[in-house]
Amino acid sequence: MFIKTLKIKGYRTFNSEFTVKLNKGLNVLVGENATGKSTIIDAIRLILLEDEFGRTGIVDTDFHRPLSKAAKSKGEPKINIRCEFDKLSDEEQVIYLPWLDLNNPEKAILNLAIENKEDSRGKFKRKIWGNESESGFFEWELLNRINCIYLPALRDAEDKLKAFKGSRLSRLLKNLRTNDDEIHPLEKKFAALNKDLLNDESIKIANKFIKDNILKSVGPLFGQDTSLQFTEINFDRIVERIRLLFYPLLPESGTVNKVEMFRELNENSLGFNNILYLATILAEFDGTETAETSHKILLIEEPEAHLHPQLQSRLMQYLQEMAIESKIQIIVTTHSPALASSCDLNAVKILSLVNGSANPIFTAVADCCLTTTTKNFLERWLDITKSTLLFAKGVLFVEGISEALVISEIAKMVLKEFAAKQPDKVYFKNLTDYGISIINLNGLYFNHFMAIFRGYKKDEDQSFVICPGIPVKCAGLTDNDPETTAKPTGQNTLPGKNHQLYLIAELIQQSVNCRLYSNLKTFEYDLALEGNNIVLMAQVQLGLIDTDGPVKTQLQAYSQKDWSNSNINDKADAAYFLLNHIDKGEFAQALSQRLSEPETSFAVPQYIKDALAWLVD
Repeated sequence: MFIKTLKIKGYRTFNSEFTVKLNKGLNVLVGENATGKSTIIDAIRLILLEDEFGRTGIVDTDFHRPLSKAAKSKGEPKINIRCEFDKLSDEEQVIYLPWLDLNNPEKAILNLAIENKEDSRGKFKRKIWGNESESGFFEWELLNRINCIYLPALRDAEDKLKAFKGSRLSRLLKNLRTNDDEIHPLEKKFAALNKDLLNDESIKIANKFIKDNILKSVGPLFGQDTSLQFTEINFDRIVERIRLLFYPLLPESGTVNKVEMFRELNENSLGFNNILYLATILAEFDGTETAETSHKILLIEEPEAHLHPQLQSRLMQYLQEMAIESKIQIIVTTHSPALASSCDLNAVKILSLVNGSANPIFTAVADCCLTTTTKNFLERWLDITKSTLLFAKGVLFVEGISEALVISEIAKMVLKEFAAKQPDKVYFKNLTDYGISIINLNGLYFNHFMAIFRGYKKDEDQSFVICPGIPVKCAGLTDNDPETTAKPTGQNTLPGKNHQLYLIAELIQQSVNCRLYSNLKTFEYDLALEGNNIVLMAQVQLGLIDTDGPVKTQLQAYSQKDWSNSNINDKADAAYFLLNHIDKGEFAQALSQRLSEPETSFAVPQYIKDALAWLVD
């Protein structure tokens, strides 16, 4: 049994009905701010009555209000939340009979409706029911069998692990108690300790002083007797006084066996306290594994809080393992590329804001028709840098380090040119302001990386089938790569050997979101062919040469010539020479620095302009 579908209407971000698809085990909700990730978590908390942090009700601003309405206007008349469970076992089908879908006994439905109308006590009327019929008696014990625990984003792990009534530790220890009818050994020990206290001289003297002062103050008629001892010796009160301590397990140190070595949590880091808190939560799930628990759900907002990237990756792997081993449905929200790149891609759900859409767009990567080869490829390659594409408003894929280093500076020039040509249109100054990420593929992997955006797949017979895709625009810049010795020009184009070139026409015909753009030969060669660029590029390379020789002499000649009206074949020869005498990474770093300097003049190839226009218009 697990939550397969959540439907939300009229609640905060979501106006029209919004559908969330979840799977067994781990679910990771990613997306930019204000896409509704926390609203999804709170909707689950509302319908399952999770109240760990005292949030049992709602306020008037929880009812959706379009931005077109005044801030104080009344919101939607009703909030509706529908939770659909799937894969109920035979036993669960018997237990949840009142919730069962009449057409599918493996499916159970729970509904919640909250009216936007306060009663005399200032509370909003709510109704909860199973299946489709609102009438009939609701059995609350069925809902209580679902154990839902919530960890908020701004959690105070240290405070929650302190000793107090209702603490996480006391809950865990109470759940682990096997027999409530028998006296627990701890109760016997505390009772014996109380007897020992009565015989302690210090206790006797203190107790006598207290009684003497009572008699002196109110007299024997109104006086009361006293006894100093532990006031609570039952198991529940004992465990509420227990606190968690820590000791760092250093490499090769082993575990510590001296109790006095352990430290208070206020001496620990915030990140490690978060880990301790999460470990206690998961231990509590183990402690509640009883016949009365049908389903376990853990909701975590931003588990990356205070954790460095390596710990984030390790934590995500651990959550993924625990979800399977302990049969917990874990739903996580995150802004961390490290977390997003550390889990199975099928667990990732992406929320995107799209202009003109009433609701954010929900996309499950598992529904994007990825082939097994592409999925495995992406999971291997989605390191922290590349996984930023899951959070971007737009993506520009490039082949290598040269493009990755230079293109952001080139984009500033192009955007400035766009703004000058269309003064009535607003253009930002750089790609960052557009929320566009530049992703270096380190090769020709456009087909794999664009698969989650393009919105279609190819069947075995090469026919195209529409599929969901992340509704974000992406473009790719790829080299044509003709023969190595070729010197193509605009008047003499040559066929390329790049095996990804077929995508150019295919994406135009089939994809709403993706485009691929190519050049004449390679990135550096095509830059050198434009305008008077060869002068600046020769100067950059001269700055990287330490020795004298024919290469330096030739570059000096190139740097002193006006190429604006030169013969195109002469330009091609110079561009070819430059291409064969640079270290791409080093040259790109230096070129990027020169392009960032004010008033630098540089002409940009049309294929790059076309890609940027596709992304920003």
